[in-house]
Amino acid sequence: MSGRFEGKVALIAGGAHASKGDLMGFGGIAAWEILKGGGKVVIGDLDDDAGEKSVQQMRDDGFEAHYVHLDVTDEAQWASAVSKVISEFGSLSIMVNLAGTLDRDSIEGVDIDTWRLTMEVTNMGMFLGVRAVAPSMREAGGGSIVLISSMAAKLASDYGSAYATSRAGMTHFARSAAVQLGPDNIRVNTVLPGWTITPFTAALLEDKKATEWRNNRVPLRRWANADEIANGILFLASDEASYVSGSELLMDGGTTAWWGPGPD
Repeated sequence: MSGRFEGKVALIAGGAHASKGDLMGFGGIAAWEILKGGGKVVIGDLDDDAGEKSVQQMRDDGFEAHYVHLDVTDEAQWASAVSKVISEFGSLSIMVNLAGTLDRDSIEGVDIDTWRLTMEVTNMGMFLGVRAVAPSMREAGGGSIVLISSMAAKLASDYGSAYATSRAGMTHFARSAAVQLGPDNIRVNTVLPGWTITPFTAALLEDKKATEWRNNRVPLRRWANADEIANGILFLASDEASYVSGSELLMDGGTTAWWGPGPD
């Protein structure tokens, strides 16, 4: 929609994979759509090569975009990212945090460092990010914060307990932030994607047997495309969701609504 993000400035953490011709994540797709809708974007990530390549393409296409190195577990780097947004564009109205990491082990099998890293990236990262952007959004008269959780926040599994626990914590933190920041017209919501084809999940797709099992586990019988999840992010980031705060947008093709296939 033309003008959907006119006058909006977005900081997208974890959105480096936004290069045309490459497999994009939903953060990268959302960045392009915000620009096409009249907005401006700063992408923050650890993958500097991918991030610089993406924003150069955006600028080559006539859009206003910048990249900043951002480790979401570092408070000083969040401050630097926000400072970059303000110095380049004068205000901040949208923040999308997609940063994350996986663990693939059981409670007894996972090592402490992996557990700690998962909590640091997801939970400390969201806390530092929200705290960093809130003052600028307040000064601007409001804003929208979209935190990317996972359907794993709703499910238990025989592996990935650190990931699932951190994502469940994100949804409740978002409710707390929505309550505390609501008087400043700052909305905070979470998106809970199901299995989606992105650079983050590329390794999972190499296991054909597991991919087939996941397809059969989803009522829609397929993984999501990244643009389908991006549509949910864009809705929550936009003024179309002006009365939506403290919510969880579950985008999992019906997976968590179903206990799975019955016996043959």
